[in-house]
Amino acid sequence: MCQTHPGGIALAIAALAGLIQGVVEWLPVSSKTMITLVFAAGGYSFATAYVMGLLANFGSFFAALWYFRGDVLMALRGLRHPLADAEDARLLRYLVVATLATGIIGLPIYAVVSKAFSATSGAVAMIAIGVLLLITSGINLWRERVAKGGSGTDIEIPGFWLSAVVGACQGVAALPGISRSAITVTPLLLSGATAARALRLSFLLDVLGLLGAGLVPIAVGKAGLHAVSSVGVGPVLVMIVVAAVASFLVISGVLRYASRLRSSVLTAVIGALTIVAALVVPR
Repeated sequence: MCQTHPGGIALAIAALAGLIQGVVEWLPVSSKTMITLVFAAGGYSFATAYVMGLLANFGSFFAALWYFRGDVLMALRGLRHPLADAEDARLLRYLVVATLATGIIGLPIYAVVSKAFSATSGAVAMIAIGVLLLITSGINLWRERVAKGGSGTDIEIPGFWLSAVVGACQGVAALPGISRSAITVTPLLLSGATAARALRLSFLLDVLGLLGAGLVPIAVGKAGLHAVSSVGVGPVLVMIVVAAVASFLVISGVLRYASRLRSSVLTAVIGALTIVAALVVPR
């Protein structure tokens, strides 16, 4: 059944979701989860809210593409000699291998989550999201300790196996509650990268990840089209535009200070509040 909301309310929810996407995407906190909770609190089903959390990625994609345009152009130059040892070829291989691993892991997770959210109650979905947020908090705590424990060796570009691991981690982030940046930065830090280098490699991969996350709900199954129909094309476009503008405005500053943020505490608090709300708020 499609939910109907007054136009002003739907636009307000969409604008808030876009603002959250534009800021939180660049932090080790799950932006899609925050947006899922916003739409769910606005009265939409969790299946629709989850899709909105993915579609909002379109806005941040344009900002990331512009911000990392130099790296993207370098990777494209690697197409001339993809198997060479040159930096552009190695960067291309990192993006290709990691993106393939993301699809292999992420697509089945998306299908399972979409089906589960369509079949479960709101309280169960909120508890599941809360638990996954607490897991992300644990990942963030580990990441913060690894980053604090040493300066790192500032690895250049990951090889095949590390690229595959980072990409697979990005696929796992299709789970609501799991932060893409937190889970992809962690293996890079463990491999010896500095915090700054790990963040850059993670967010460079995010260019393709953001595009894929936005496309999957539309390209796979009917969930995406149903969600857009429920929310309305206008509010969805507002969400994407606001996310793009917010991302353009904050990406540089957020990336500069993201490695210093104690996001483990923030994520733990959000996760605990989500579980409490699921248990005490009648739905």
